[in-house]
Amino acid sequence: MKVLLTGAGGMLGSAFSVALQDVELVCAGRSQLTVTEPRKLFTLIDEIRPSIVVNCAAHVDLEAAERDPDAAYSANWILPGILAAACRRQHALIVHFSSTGCYGREKQEPYSEEDPLRPTTVYHRSKVLGEDAIKEAGCEFLILRTGWLFGGGPTYAKNFVWKRLLEALTSERMISDASQTGNPTFVGDVVRQTLLLVDLGLRGTYNCASRGSVSRFEYVRRIVQTAGLPCSVEPTTTPFPRLARVSPNEAVVNHRLRLLGIDIMPEWGKAVDAYVTSLTAAPEWRAVSKGSLGA
Repeated sequence: MKVLLTGAGGMLGSAFSVALQDVELVCAGRSQLTVTEPRKLFTLIDEIRPSIVVNCAAHVDLEAAERDPDAAYSANWILPGILAAACRRQHALIVHFSSTGCYGREKQEPYSEEDPLRPTTVYHRSKVLGEDAIKEAGCEFLILRTGWLFGGGPTYAKNFVWKRLLEALTSERMISDASQTGNPTFVGDVVRQTLLLVDLGLRGTYNCASRGSVSRFEYVRRIVQTAGLPCSVEPTTTPFPRLARVSPNEAVVNHRLRLLGIDIMPEWGKAVDAYVTSLTAAPEWRAVSKGSLGA
């Protein structure tokens, strides 16, 4: 099996790079994914002839998407559509990742796959259009709507958990948003669930998030408590000001996976605990915490 992986340098793509070491893996860099030259993209995939394209390339900065919508639409809508059309030519499967934030703000309880999509931001609109473009291409596809992803090493620039640990290390008090709910989800668990779906030959659209939903405040408090830091985490019900008008409810249940009996996603707290424990055992943590904790 030959796999083409896009976005290999990102948090989710890096996790796939590790998991796919036993297959013939080809990684496509950003310079090869120019949507203004679709013929080159078709030629690239025609030459590689992959069995599967795992598309982890995405524009994920919600605030930047509001300021420059075209950049988000190019990466999250146009690129998946071109990749899917190229997959149809090669009779290949495309695996693509969307967001639980695409459901919008219509419910207070967690969403499931049968709920309609009513995105509230440019970023989430671009992800919905990307889903539609893949379906319109007529290829075989797997689309997974993921929760609040976390993972990567301490040096990864967008490592939310690591940043909260560093903040708690040097603060006596932190404030976190209690007004928004979602499913903190480890990238390694998404990879395992995805590969199970591929192995079983299943297709379609699935929610793929850790079990259980919590507020941002509860998420951050769990990070700090698991690390054993003395910092106090306090809730605020006033959302932090931002351009992207995100939904207050991004929580989901993996309804389709559960009906199939193949939901292997763990409970969110256990996933966070395991990841925080791995970070605080890393040399980088020992280096930064030595002075702060007087170790």
